[in-house]
Amino acid sequence: MQRRDFLRFGLLAGGLSAFPGLVPSASAAVTLARRSVLSITLAGGPDFRHLFPPAIAANEASDSYAFRWWAARAASQGIDAAQRNRDGYYQRYSNAYQPLNRPGTATPAGFGILASCGWLKQRWDAGELAIVHNVVGAISRDHAHSLLVMDHGDRSSGPIDNHKPGWGGRLAAALGSNARVAALTSSPRAMCLGPGAGGRASAELVIGLANSRKLALSEKPYTPGGPAWQVASSDKALSLSLKAYYQAKRFSDPALARIANHEKVLRDLGSRVTARLGSGETTASGALVEVPAAIRALYADGLPWKSRYWGMQARNLHDVLTLSDVLNTPVLSMDYGGWDTHKAQQADIEANLDDLFASGKGLDLVWQQLDQAARDNLVIVIYGEFGRQLAANGDAGTDHGRGNAVLVIGGSVKGGVYGMPFPDRELELFGRNLNDDILGQTGIEHVLGSVADWVAGGGTGNSVFNRSNSLIEAGFNPSLLFA
Repeated sequence: MQRRDFLRFGLLAGGLSAFPGLVPSASAAVTLARRSVLSITLAGGPDFRHLFPPAIAANEASDSYAFRWWAARAASQGIDAAQRNRDGYYQRYSNAYQPLNRPGTATPAGFGILASCGWLKQRWDAGELAIVHNVVGAISRDHAHSLLVMDHGDRSSGPIDNHKPGWGGRLAAALGSNARVAALTSSPRAMCLGPGAGGRASAELVIGLANSRKLALSEKPYTPGGPAWQVASSDKALSLSLKAYYQAKRFSDPALARIANHEKVLRDLGSRVTARLGSGETTASGALVEVPAAIRALYADGLPWKSRYWGMQARNLHDVLTLSDVLNTPVLSMDYGGWDTHKAQQADIEANLDDLFASGKGLDLVWQQLDQAARDNLVIVIYGEFGRQLAANGDAGTDHGRGNAVLVIGGSVKGGVYGMPFPDRELELFGRNLNDDILGQTGIEHVLGSVADWVAGGGTGNSVFNRSNSLIEAGFNPSLLFA
């Protein structure tokens, strides 16, 4: 982390007591002793109907929902014009998707999952994936505003309400005990910011972990009695001088005292992280806890930048979970952009979904490192700012919608379908050949509020979110999301 970035976001404003002592060594499997939530924002509006389409049979009736959906989505599914018929739809579904049963049963779920998303199917089959349909945040169709609403978990947020704290920061504040938000992204999302003076957003609770292996400030190691150049190096001299200066100096100016405290806390934290992880990413480069080779391969040179950036976040996630007792970050934030699929949707969205959910890719590789306690204590919430419209557009893509699904994943999640995925109201819209929305029937605050209840204890969701409004789909009980 650059020192200027640390000061810019006001990180680690608490005292040294915010970071408990180190455990002498890290076990092979990563454990997690407290309930935690990982928020993954998919900026651009992910089309989860492409991920989970209705199942279609070889002899599907032409007036069924599945037939009409596939006819309306044939272009965005990459089906050639000559193949846009019952046989072509069935062929595409059979080749690209795996049918799903309801968890723990032999009863068909009525929809499939993209076959490349092996890790996500495993979570479904294990009963650890809840698909919450018809969730809505903003209805403006504007990316910036809708992302802000989702980062806030507050549908009342206006387009310029940047001063408001995010839902992750509010949850960390409600947890207390120096709980922090770990931003594993290049810069913290608004979701990470907690409540500050006057109710305005503050970065006091945020730890920026854009590169978990370069958290410490520069401080050259040296061996007592070693070469003079080690002892006299400029970095070593600077760090020793600063530590001595801040230890001896008493600042009367609060602003200067704050900067000094940042320096002290970051140096202390950096030394603790280095003591646990070592330096570098492999044993050969000085690592005490290696970044697994398969995770390192996710951000190898030559891969598309979007994939590499996601791979770096996977490394950060592996490390921050390894350091959970040091960092005290029960709220974590990741993101993956590139979901605004107005054109040629199939190629773009399926590459994105592969990065996220394929076996041997980001989430799967981190999941493999977790012991059962960590899997049970971690819930992953995946969402975008809005969904896509029901039918494909003229460019083999889909346009901005409103309602969408939210994915909730974890060992303590009660997997299954929540909300009605393919309501009859949409049949008429397909028949009129209209691009129209999934109807948003459940406000995002109800889903995230249930996550907050699980992480922090019953009732916490009411203090973090405004759940007093009545926008919730009939028959949906968010409290049932967790076993």
